[in-house]
Amino acid sequence: MYVEHCRSILRKLEPVTPQLDIDGEKNIWILKPGASSRGRGIYCENRMEHILGLVDSDPEVILSERWVAQKYVERPLLIHEAKIDLRQHFLITDWNPLTIWFYKDSFIRFSSQPFTLEKLDRAIHVCNNAIQRELENAPNRHPDLPEENMWHSDEFKAYLRKIGKEHVWDSVIIPGMKKALIHAMQVSQDKTDYRKNSFDLFGADFMFGENFQPWLLEINSKPDIKQDTSVMDILVPPLLEDLLRVVIDYKNDPNCDVGGFELIYKQAKIEAPTYTIEDLTVRGISVKNPAL
Repeated sequence: MYVEHCRSILRKLEPVTPQLDIDGEKNIWILKPGASSRGRGIYCENRMEHILGLVDSDPEVILSERWVAQKYVERPLLIHEAKIDLRQHFLITDWNPLTIWFYKDSFIRFSSQPFTLEKLDRAIHVCNNAIQRELENAPNRHPDLPEENMWHSDEFKAYLRKIGKEHVWDSVIIPGMKKALIHAMQVSQDKTDYRKNSFDLFGADFMFGENFQPWLLEINSKPDIKQDTSVMDILVPPLLEDLLRVVIDYKNDPNCDVGGFELIYKQAKIEAPTYTIEDLTVRGISVKNPAL
């Protein structure tokens, strides 16, 4: 009786709670300093008093007093019991009209430790290479896990084929990542300072639920493309070559070869709104000194 009642409640929650498939029982949140990088200052916590204590006292957070708090993915996709995330590069060649290019190759980062929610330390839950390369891989981990804790996306696709899920790459993962990036850039477009004839390369980090649905974690400006692993040795040189094809060659020849980049969004140009003092007054905005 109680089991069926619980199932009925979950069925009602599903259409109105998009994160239902990734929620767990521990109400874990991940906290990130607003202006840091390389996994520094990231914590997982599930007690309010601990969270408030962290944001008031963390000595690692030097650059920012702002924090981002996200509901943690408690039921992630694991590979051989290890947590993973994916770094996806994309390129903005114009902010108005918003123009987004998506790179075909990416890389998967692994935790060096087996996944568990019983411990919340960064060695288990933060896959950043800057953190994991300083740790020793857990003993007795699965032999198919990479020693460098990184896979090229081609290796990830091979793994999906091996477990009979090869279709999810093109039907779930890639469309989900593209959709998330387009919407994230749309909502931040009017908050961005930009110059014409310039470009921005970004690195977006995604996790996956048990159903392979991608969840956008964060977007990094000036992403680290240091060639410090065998995977980065393979991925970075063509990425940089193809970037030059897009920002230089494509401008003069829209039919040129752009390598691994795909144009996934090209917006119609938006005219910046202009308001007179009378317009602002009608909207209830007080203009005390029009000269400023």
